[in-house]
Amino acid sequence: MFDRSPSPPIVKIPGHFGDIMSKRDTTLVLPDGFSGSERILLTANGNLQRLISAYFNKTVSVTILENTQVPLTSDEDPAVMARFQREVNLLCNNKIVCNAKSRVLIQDPKIYDLVVKNGVGIGQIFRYLDRLPSFELHGLGRTDKTFWREYSLTIPGVDCRLLEVLPSALFDENWLEKEQEGDISWEVEQKEEDRLTWVRQNTK
Repeated sequence: MFDRSPSPPIVKIPGHFGDIMSKRDTTLVLPDGFSGSERILLTANGNLQRLISAYFNKTVSVTILENTQVPLTSDEDPAVMARFQREVNLLCNNKIVCNAKSRVLIQDPKIYDLVVKNGVGIGQIFRYLDRLPSFELHGLGRTDKTFWREYSLTIPGVDCRLLEVLPSALFDENWLEKEQEGDISWEVEQKEEDRLTWVRQNTK
């Protein structure tokens, strides 16, 4: 499907965080090769926008590039009622600080009605329902120009799988005031067992 180059290695790490409802201690050790600031973003469980805003002390806005209901696959789980594809950019000072692609599966009739009939946005499902999703980090890595993570957010009836790609120079001095250096988004290929493979960096 794509002129593919080797995908970055998926680093498997524990998918559970101990910061919510933990008794005393929290430990999450990531692979070497990431700064402290990068590790904070890589382990953010749904609050990436707020963390980037706090770091730069500026507003971070969301630009929706795609938010589409797509046909179910031929081998889809019968429990899945709808499938959505979503892509957004997080912008700060008119610069892209993160590109996020996601696949959302809906299995609950009430949630389906909220989204399809009542117009609740895919990005607002968890907040609208006032539900804290389960977070699992599936992989992370870096390229010459980016660092990235793949993770999922789930509640009963909703399963979101996401890829977030951020510029490697994000925390460099005065980066926010410099000119944007190209597109950081990645192309996505659908694989068997509903796994998403992040194929290569978009060089257009």
